[in-house]
Amino acid sequence: MKMNPLFMLMVVLGIVTGMYTIYGIFPVSMPIIFVCSLAGFFIRLNQFLVERRKQTDAGAAIDFTMLRAKQFTPYAGWLKENVRGHDAVTDHVVSHIQQGLAVAAPGQALGAFLLPGPTGTGKTFLAEMVAKALYKDSEPLLLSMSQYKSPQDVFTLIGPPPGYQGYEIGGSLTRPVLENPYRVIILDEFEKAHLDVQHCFYDILDCAQCHEKSSGKMVHFDACVFFATCNCGADALRAIWAETSDPGLRSGRAREAMAREGFERPLLARFTDILLMDQLPPMEIAEVACLQIAKYWRQYGIEVTYTSPELLVDAIRRNVEFQDYGVRQLAGLIREITSPSIEEARRTGATRVRLELDKNTGQVAVST
Repeated sequence: MKMNPLFMLMVVLGIVTGMYTIYGIFPVSMPIIFVCSLAGFFIRLNQFLVERRKQTDAGAAIDFTMLRAKQFTPYAGWLKENVRGHDAVTDHVVSHIQQGLAVAAPGQALGAFLLPGPTGTGKTFLAEMVAKALYKDSEPLLLSMSQYKSPQDVFTLIGPPPGYQGYEIGGSLTRPVLENPYRVIILDEFEKAHLDVQHCFYDILDCAQCHEKSSGKMVHFDACVFFATCNCGADALRAIWAETSDPGLRSGRAREAMAREGFERPLLARFTDILLMDQLPPMEIAEVACLQIAKYWRQYGIEVTYTSPELLVDAIRRNVEFQDYGVRQLAGLIREITSPSIEEARRTGATRVRLELDKNTGQVAVST
């Protein structure tokens, strides 16, 4: 059994004091020993109280004044430039996070969003972009919930009890937030998590806190934004979105639709909102292709100043899987089409290029 250092100090102090009283041992050095022991006692007591306060008081770790002064609305334009085809969803997320920041206080997260939709529509990407805008110095916490399919995975999430294997590492959810409470937390493919794992989020989303089993510390999520993505329910939500544009009516009917997909109603009630991110139309696919091309070439220190429409049309035409996989396959296709041209541009020392499609050869032509 691990002995509390505070208790051990009191025992030693009592023994030494008793020996001096009874036997008159160390008559000269005893006052010094007593003063040093007493000082050590109060120092350790103060450390204990500070640690206890950190466990019970969210304000000890989170600066709520800073959060309430934070302005997130100006990032809406930047987010929509990067996350194409989902302007309404982006505006909704930005608005709710700004409201959460304005009333930031212990006991409530800044926001919690359930993002259903087909694969490859930018759900995780939106969450990652929000993380970059909201907390520039803090990486988002991405948890693949398909890895939490058994009841025992609850301990992976919030840490195994002391004595169990891996308890010193803590939980995959709790330990990163203990180390840095300013987080965007992404629960990817949330519907694949075991029901017991989903139950862990009842208290987390409701009162923004939970105990880490490993350390016994209270973990505070008051400065966190949660995004849970899922691939189920898209057809039902698509019908609801087509029938009404009223946000309140959509929200209520969306929760009922997701309940029919297997989510528990008390859990759905704890999400700020449910926002459908549907498949992108061809025009948005072309815009995403532009962004992918620019991003890929920028990795090699080359700016793309122009991309011909023919090249974009060819990329979309060749991306025959995008109806089923969204834009997930587009990045690989862009690399396949443009990699030979990058080698040519680097060989000539070009830093700014124009990309066009050679109609005769079907290859990408590079000009400066």
